Amino acid sequence: MIQWHRRNFGRGGLRRWLQAPGSLSARLAATGSQFSVQVLTQGHQALSVDEARALGQRQQRKGYAREVVLRVDGVARVFARSVTAHTDSLAAWRSVRGLGTRPLADVLFKRSGITRAPLAFAKLMPVNTLQRRVAASWQSATGSAVTARALSARRSVFVRRNATLLVMEVFVTDSWCWTPAAEKVKTSHRRRT
Repeated sequence: MIQWHRRNFGRGGLRRWLQAPGSLSARLAATGSQFSVQVLTQGHQALSVDEARALGQRQQRKGYAREVVLRVDGVARVFARSVTAHTDSLAAWRSVRGLGTRPLADVLFKRSGITRAPLAFAKLMPVNTLQRRVAASWQSATGSAVTARALSARRSVFVRRNATLLVMEVFVTDSWCWTPAAEKVKTSHRRRT
């Protein structure tokens, strides 16, 4: 089981990226001329015990998941996974089903009535099933192996009409420089404590 903490594990530019509020997609898009979302998988999946717990779904393990790679100017930068309970994917979070190659941020940061829990952070190690899954998905999507031993990740829970959506972002690439373009992006969100 992964231990998620409120303390950010990143250093330098990566630390700033991990703790940046608002839309990661908008910040990434600001750093290049072309931002794109590569959909790896989307549909019904069993939730992990950790995901079910984060969503408050202790008994219900049927979920709906979407995994993507976020790219800037064609370069893969972030692996992202969003999950919700199956029943919530048919109600409060049904808009997640029709995103296609649009970023999830189009729903999370442009619609009212959505709150966000504080970010939690983790280092994904090779011994962890999740890190191995991310590495396999990354290699399949990009043709490149994950070279870092530990992967920095963040996640948070979004709530809409009492339905939860868990979003995890894994910062796979090695170089993370915080730029003025990323700093300028202003996205707001009601925070849940």
